Amino acid sequence: MTTMTERIKKLNDKPFNDSGKYVAYVMEASQRAYFNHALEFAISLANEKQKPLIVIFNLTDKFKHSNLRYYTFMIEGLVKLKKAFEERRIKFVIQKSDYVSGSIKLSSNSVALVTDKNYLKTQRAWRKKVSEQIDVPLFEVESDVIVPIEIVSNKKEPYAMTIRPKILNLLNQFLQPVEHQELKISSNDFEFDELNFKSVSEYLQILNIDKSVKPVSEYYAGGFDNAEKFLKIFIEKKLSSYKEFRSDPTKDFQSELSPYIHFGQISTLQIILEILKHYDLKDQNVQTFINEAVVWRELARNFCYYNPLYNEYEGIPDWAKQTLEEHLNDKREYIYSLDELEFAKTHDPYWNAAQIQLLKTGKMHNYMRMYWSKKLIEWTKEPKTAFDYACYLNDKYELDGRDPNGYAGISWCFGTHDRPWFERPIFGKIRYMNDKGLERKFDIKKYVEKYSSL
Repeated sequence: MTTMTERIKKLNDKPFNDSGKYVAYVMEASQRAYFNHALEFAISLANEKQKPLIVIFNLTDKFKHSNLRYYTFMIEGLVKLKKAFEERRIKFVIQKSDYVSGSIKLSSNSVALVTDKNYLKTQRAWRKKVSEQIDVPLFEVESDVIVPIEIVSNKKEPYAMTIRPKILNLLNQFLQPVEHQELKISSNDFEFDELNFKSVSEYLQILNIDKSVKPVSEYYAGGFDNAEKFLKIFIEKKLSSYKEFRSDPTKDFQSELSPYIHFGQISTLQIILEILKHYDLKDQNVQTFINEAVVWRELARNFCYYNPLYNEYEGIPDWAKQTLEEHLNDKREYIYSLDELEFAKTHDPYWNAAQIQLLKTGKMHNYMRMYWSKKLIEWTKEPKTAFDYACYLNDKYELDGRDPNGYAGISWCFGTHDRPWFERPIFGKIRYMNDKGLERKFDIKKYVEKYSSL
């Protein structure tokens, strides 16, 4: 299994329980039945131990910002996975439990546990707790990136330009299809205590979540099948002009895949390999997409992995904090409350349109995300408040929020992975963006027309 060993980490030194009834894969970050290195490692382990494999998803409502939007999208994907796993002769179980207690309970009858890798501190703490409290091995398998992040670098990388050559030098080695194996002992008929609802709404009914943030299924419905549709449209209709138009919020040239990638419903590895069936690797549009979907995305994971303050103002570079704090007393023409910002009640039609796009569709155009976050620095009393507001709105409304990409993107607006620029009021030496720039580059009024009202 090519490049598999570099993805595997044993998180404890417990021995196999050879009298266990099954090998268990605790699926969390990689919610898919194919192009999933953690799943394939679990299958190979089950075959080696001559046991069935159980795949478990612990459904919990204990997340901060647990709401109807996120859970609808996620459960739409999970429900469809039942059939995909069944076709692979694998029992897929959704149980109402949190990751830690669900995994510990599961371990008592298992030979070993396998899980996927997550880069955020809460999920890493879960894995650590489980590894310490179970009596069987816990293997963590990295399937969320193309090149495993610790292979790329053992430290926080300051810029995209420092990590880019490291990733690109290893790309061909890791840009390999995943070998999909057959499970020798089917687990389809395995009896297990599980939630076995037929509809998404039945799962949603048992969750104590915020019902005020509405689903956006008319824009983005969950599941690998929908990710595949967006990928097909992207390859056939958008990729040929991606370099030229990807940053233009008035044109529809983004892949729209980020919600599916965030929930692990599709793998970036599969996306790139599918693109390469139709395009040459050296094509400038492909290179631009790889820069976004691989280099910048994996830089975001490096940032979160090596910087525990990734979602806090205190985690931005020292030079950025210093320059922003030197300008704390600068006059701000507008100061908005969180409520005014949340419901797009500012004087700026472009910012309002971006916020309305987020509220309506669960996603904001990438270029507008930068402008949106920069303006918060200008419209709040202090940069720490701006950072906290950006994280709050990102985490509450973005389908691809609570993700290294989102946190690195917000932090970039505050100087992370960037350099000092010319000094100006409020921003100091932080890179500045304004409405004149939008008007100069794009027919931005078209964007406003599209997202003009709630």
